Amino acid sequence: MRPAALMKLRPEGQRLVTPELASGAVPEWAPEVWGEVSAPFGREVSLETFHAMVDLTFSQRGRFDPSIDAFAAARLHRALPLTRREAADVGVWRWLAVAARPDFVRYRWENTAWAQMQSRFLRGGTRPDSNAIGRLWWIAELCRDGDDYRLAERVLQRQTLANAIFIRSLSYYRPAISACVSVLEGATSEQLERSLLELNRWLSVTALEGLSEAELVAALTQHAR
Repeated sequence: MRPAALMKLRPEGQRLVTPELASGAVPEWAPEVWGEVSAPFGREVSLETFHAMVDLTFSQRGRFDPSIDAFAAARLHRALPLTRREAADVGVWRWLAVAARPDFVRYRWENTAWAQMQSRFLRGGTRPDSNAIGRLWWIAELCRDGDDYRLAERVLQRQTLANAIFIRSLSYYRPAISACVSVLEGATSEQLERSLLELNRWLSVTALEGLSEAELVAALTQHAR
């Protein structure tokens, strides 16, 4: 029986991320196993919509298909109505990946390298090797404009673009994400890295939050030449 309400994984719960769980040899841990290393979330958050979203993703996208990200991010964000403060607790994402739906991690990512796969259960953040559930929630959160998630869907359509943006701190400023997508959506991997490297150098002496999207587009356009 799937967990019905959100919890958090305590640090000692990291031991449950085993090669057997990552490969599916152990499909999931029994509640009495993960319950020993879990803590209350602090308020009632139903997982009914979350489980339905995961099941829908499985029915609409193939295993290891990168398009899972664009399909699932906004749906995942809507299914887990958390504040940024709550979502900053990596124990939430670890519990969802380890106790609630380890099958989502295995469905999205093939277990080809153990350290990287382990990271996709445990690591916080928006890097491609971060927790597979928390990463998508945070990308949707950083990209959304109210209930409009089109920017998240657009950036996640291309993994090289998403990865190049979301390994950088500029991704915490929505106008910067939007500017990067506008200018670099069709860029090659080389152009992406060169342009964002130059942009980061420029931002080292410029306050990012003081720049408008138009100013960032202009700067990126110059560096993308």
